Amino acid sequence: MRMLRLQFPAAMACLLIASTLLSSVTYPASGQSTQILVAKQDLIQAFQSIQMAEQLGASNADLLPLSIQLNTALQYEESAETLSQQGNASAAETYAVQSINLSTQITVGAEALGNQAKNSSSYQTILAYSVAVALALLSTLVVLGANRLMRIARRRRLLKAEIDYGKREDAR
Repeated sequence: MRMLRLQFPAAMACLLIASTLLSSVTYPASGQSTQILVAKQDLIQAFQSIQMAEQLGASNADLLPLSIQLNTALQYEESAETLSQQGNASAAETYAVQSINLSTQITVGAEALGNQAKNSSSYQTILAYSVAVALALLSTLVVLGANRLMRIARRRRLLKAEIDYGKREDAR
């Protein structure tokens, strides 16, 4: 009886491990090489990196060349898929590799633009806060020192003014 209790969980564990291993193995679709699948994945990653750069504040003018390159990489991947379906494996591999290389360049460029936009945004934020703090300090000094400045200005005016107290010649 005790032996049956241990065999059932062991069999279930083996079945679970085997099903996990079998489900994790992916096979390329018929007629598609692994290079074409990698090209598709790299295209998706390049597209996502362009979207991320746009969200980080990169300008559309900077992203336009990357979008054009992305379209070219997509055309390479579509050509590779078409050639693979036609049975021309070597040409399909060539186009798939070109798509992968171009997608990788796009991803790197988009990440660089995103980081640049993020840094620029950070610098602008720091500059805005610095200017706000400086203006707050300046306005505090002006408000608190306004009375003192007014008194100093009055004193200077009095010192510069020539006061005539009357003629001394009549007193003799």
